[in-house]
Amino acid sequence: MTIGAVLAAKRGERGLSIEQVEAATRVRADHLRAIEADQFDRLPAPVYAKGYLRTYATYLGLDPDELLAALPSNGRRPSLALGMEKSERRARFVLTTPAIAAAGLVLLAGAFTGYAWRQVTADQRAAVVLASPSALATAQPSAVASPAIQVRPIVVGVRVTDAVWINAVVDGTPQYGDSGRNLAAGSIVYFTGVDVKITSGKASATFITIDGRNVGAMGLGVATREFSSQTSS
Repeated sequence: MTIGAVLAAKRGERGLSIEQVEAATRVRADHLRAIEADQFDRLPAPVYAKGYLRTYATYLGLDPDELLAALPSNGRRPSLALGMEKSERRARFVLTTPAIAAAGLVLLAGAFTGYAWRQVTADQRAAVVLASPSALATAQPSAVASPAIQVRPIVVGVRVTDAVWINAVVDGTPQYGDSGRNLAAGSIVYFTGVDVKITSGKASATFITIDGRNVGAMGLGVATREFSSQTSS
């Protein structure tokens, strides 16, 4: 099963439309459709493809690292099944050389290609981290350079069991303006970001999930809670 097929199947299993995913993840619908069709060459650049894929997989509760390992580096449609990443990576690193090439030249070219691939992958991961607004606002130069610091988005689900007024701020951006939004009983909304702040006018009827994990009700009365990848780990 390809990357796109896995994502489409999981979305269908959760009963979500492309438009619902677009609203929750802030990834454009045509980009989501391109990912599900395994047409990664339709995305703006490889670094965006990896960022969109990671956000989409995390929102659906899938392992983003497993899907990223199966992502083709040359923009072509992936043809190997997930779960065989090891053999797929080996196939990408094989270099075709003329039959008359010396064995020493083959080994040297292979070592250089492996080194270059690791460097490009490291640069792309750093670019995804820097693309986060909160990371740009708070990261120190030494923190960006350190491979030990990892910033990842989380998916915060909000389910209400009664008519409830809520407001949400994702990475410093209000999602419903200054006035918030009234949700009908039974409504479920999702927010994806590094830092998600939820305010509820009826906390006892407002239940939270983080990456699909149930956190429970927000409390009593009017309550505000803030969620991030650090607090959810």
